[in-house]
Amino acid sequence: MVPLVLAIVALLASAPLVLAIVRANELFFLRVRDGGVRLVRGRVPPRLFDDVADVVRKPAVMHADLRAVNEGGRPRLYADGELSPEHKQRLRNVVGTWTVQQIRAAPRGRRAT
Repeated sequence: MVPLVLAIVALLASAPLVLAIVRANELFFLRVRDGGVRLVRGRVPPRLFDDVADVVRKPAVMHADLRAVNEGGRPRLYADGELSPEHKQRLRNVVGTWTVQQIRAAPRGRRAT
């Protein structure tokens, strides 16, 4: 019983480290609700944010989470939620026009539309 308790304690203590490792390559995380976009984590250049907001506004996306990560030196978008294949492709196209360096150089700030 004691080894099980110690294993659980060790697992819980390492959870923040595991989360930090998983998010190490994350560039930004955006939440879409009722056609509006909110920055949850990371940095997004204002022009990129506005382009993403335009894509999800018409037709309005009710619920989606957008996560951009650095994969092989290029930004890659992972999109979950109520997005059509066309929305997903347009969002990938928008994010793909930016470099990782441009996204990381964006000013910090919380923006919402």
